[in-house]
Amino acid sequence: MPPDKSVDEAIRRAVDPALLLIAGAYLIAALVGLPLFGDGGYYFFKLATDGEPLLPNLRYTALLPQLPGLAAMQFTADPVLMRHVFSISYQSLPWLSLAACWLLLRRRMPWLMLLPLLSVAGTLLNFSAVSELLSGLYLVWPLVLAMALAPERPWVRIYAFLSGPLLLALHPMAFVLAFALAAAAGFIAWRAPDLRRVWRRLAIWIGVNGLIRLVWTLVGANAYERTNLTDTGMAHYLLPETAMQQLLLGAVLVCALLAVGAELLRRPPTLTARRHALVDWMLGFACALLLFASIGVSAEFLLGQGIKLKAGLTFVVAVLLMGLAFLVGSLSRADAATGAMQACRGGLPYRLVAAAILTLVLAKSAAWWTATRGLQDAIADSSGPCIGFSVDQPFGLQWPWMNIVDDWVGPVNALAFRPRIPRADGQGIEPMPLLLPGDGCRVLDATVVAHMTDWMHRPWAVLNDRFGPLRVPGR
Repeated sequence: MPPDKSVDEAIRRAVDPALLLIAGAYLIAALVGLPLFGDGGYYFFKLATDGEPLLPNLRYTALLPQLPGLAAMQFTADPVLMRHVFSISYQSLPWLSLAACWLLLRRRMPWLMLLPLLSVAGTLLNFSAVSELLSGLYLVWPLVLAMALAPERPWVRIYAFLSGPLLLALHPMAFVLAFALAAAAGFIAWRAPDLRRVWRRLAIWIGVNGLIRLVWTLVGANAYERTNLTDTGMAHYLLPETAMQQLLLGAVLVCALLAVGAELLRRPPTLTARRHALVDWMLGFACALLLFASIGVSAEFLLGQGIKLKAGLTFVVAVLLMGLAFLVGSLSRADAATGAMQACRGGLPYRLVAAAILTLVLAKSAAWWTATRGLQDAIADSSGPCIGFSVDQPFGLQWPWMNIVDDWVGPVNALAFRPRIPRADGQGIEPMPLLLPGDGCRVLDATVVAHMTDWMHRPWAVLNDRFGPLRVPGR
């Protein structure tokens, strides 16, 4: 069946503005500091306090998104400006991945953009922005599409070659992505005799890196990583928190299967026009269900429910979508098929999925902004040099919608988002107290060292220099 240019153009008219709106949403998320949720707060704290990036569990590739923040330190010591640079660096990763996918697909096969969009919608259930596992998805998505659509291009081969060592030093589960890429490279070698030699070598190269990563994971897992291998630990790591989140993830998978199924069944045509229309209607309905689920999940986020650092099942679904994208992209490449489905003629599925992404990003940003403003109020209302932090204090953090910031990294975020109240005499800003867990306030008075957690200690003078002015302990 020849390409349907009207469908392609309708999809472009839907995706072009959608990507701009998504970029705006991610920028808002960066400006409110959403990447400082959970582990991200510690990443930023170490960068801003110690002047060096965090190397988590020897994951060297994790240094790359921290480099802009490290560079910014050479020009400014303003913690707010540094926080913005740090946040923009991490919030740009998913959008840059989407933009790269669209550059590859816009002229070649625009309908396939639905799958990367669905993948991002699913991963937004995770609140972690510094997750190396999610960064692996952002790295690999454009490569998967490039391997499917342009395996003869030299830059694609270079990209594939570099992906091996990048995944090796990225995350304990990155061997899954490496093996998937190796299988895709082997598929290219099998289907394209003129490219067989180079892609066979790339398949071996990426596979070897994946094997090393697997052995490293099995032998070198630390105590924290091993806790995720227990029955309860694995269930907590894999599963989303709420039924609405499970519905959203299920809708992502159903949308992808319907879109790919409709494309594969039309070549050669195996469905009547009426049945094609039914499949297209089902796709539109599934995408509408996804938007409905995103609204429900967003409401939960705003109420402080279902907030989770990371759900591994989102990674599994994303890898499945990658496999589908590579398969249908490779099979469709020969005739430049466009997936001429009635539901796509107005770009409806793309608009619905983009709306789901916008809803989730903006809801997460609003929830985080509300909580950090509450954290600022709790700090500003205190009269002493230190505030005790526990499961039931300060009182200002006990409302349900404060769950997002009432966490182990709360003392760090109290510094990163400290209120900046001008002094009455106009000379600078008012000194603020530290927020410290357990008996941290007593230890601060005795040693002038702030114990942010059991394993994270910094002298008061260092924190005052980086985030001050702070109130002097012991007064």
